[in-house]
Amino acid sequence: MREIVFLSLRYLLRGKKRHISLISVLSTIGITIGVATLIVVMSVMNGFDKELMDKLLKFNYHLIVESHGNKSELKKIKGRISKMKGVERASIFYQTQVFLKTDNYIYPVIVKGLDFKDVEERKSFSKFVKKKFSQEGFFVGENLFHRLGEKKEILFYPLRKPPRLEKRKIKGVFKVGLYDVDNYIITDLREIEEVGENFLSFLGVKVRNPFEVEKIKNKIKSIHPFPSYSWIDMNRALFTALRLEKLTMFFILSLIIVVATFSILSLLWIKVVEKTKEIGILKAIGFTPLKILSIFTIQGISLGMLGTGAGLSLGIFLCYLIKEYKIIHLPESIYYINYLPVYIDYRDILVVVGATFLLSFLSSIFPAIKAAKLEPQEALRYE
Repeated sequence: MREIVFLSLRYLLRGKKRHISLISVLSTIGITIGVATLIVVMSVMNGFDKELMDKLLKFNYHLIVESHGNKSELKKIKGRISKMKGVERASIFYQTQVFLKTDNYIYPVIVKGLDFKDVEERKSFSKFVKKKFSQEGFFVGENLFHRLGEKKEILFYPLRKPPRLEKRKIKGVFKVGLYDVDNYIITDLREIEEVGENFLSFLGVKVRNPFEVEKIKNKIKSIHPFPSYSWIDMNRALFTALRLEKLTMFFILSLIIVVATFSILSLLWIKVVEKTKEIGILKAIGFTPLKILSIFTIQGISLGMLGTGAGLSLGIFLCYLIKEYKIIHLPESIYYINYLPVYIDYRDILVVVGATFLLSFLSSIFPAIKAAKLEPQEALRYE
């Protein structure tokens, strides 16, 4: 085995023609760029997935039960759902819409009423409060607060007839980190009841393991007929699109590695032609076809793994720079977050390394088979 590795490295690093070494360098650089690009792009896609999921699960309920206006029924089943195995807590909340008036503009805004008498609900929301101005009024999202010119009160038309302009103080400012939610108004649900009767009532459920929410949803369906929606149902299109985009980018960017491994194939084919006489000598002194095959296969795999190692190092380093220094900023209204998120999943690294190793092996095996099939007498006649 030692002589096989020695000959592989000797043939790889020393050739009769200088352009052979150049092809080796270019092949390695191509694989390095391909692997680094794959690592960075897949880590960014993972970052989007993880960041959005974290923010959605921290603020929003994991499961929502509609009431169709039957608020008394929601109050009855709240206790039963709270006692279910796997349920952390259940809370009633209201949702309506008002029309804000600012300067000469009027635009709709969602108002969400939380049960602030519930200690856990109050503690959960207080984590997102950034500023507090008074003891009464509405909480407004940070984006909405800036749109209002950072005033300490709001003017709005509630959903009632006849429309009547009302005023409320701004109690404080909250920030969740999701663009849409940071344009909400949050208040106590009893405040919404005073504003008007045109609102929807829901039961929000937080579960201990968000990925087992479907089991709890099925249990809830068995005790009452109201429709219920999990966070997976409400965000299915978003996360499906992210997964599809990640898979598509993986296959597209893998073409960089494929092109680089074609360079390995070309290099080894030239090596076989260049070393034909040496192959004949090796076979004449007792080298088996399997050993000849191994010599040329190891050359291709060595180039592939060298490029993979350099690409992994470069890719992880770039991910570290993007994550720590947030050097790439995004429009928050489009991407929900204002910076490029990065999360390195080591399963993706294994997939990239495995794919590169396989492509390097396939690129090496065909020239190696040609070398292994050479007959000693024909190879020795080669000049």
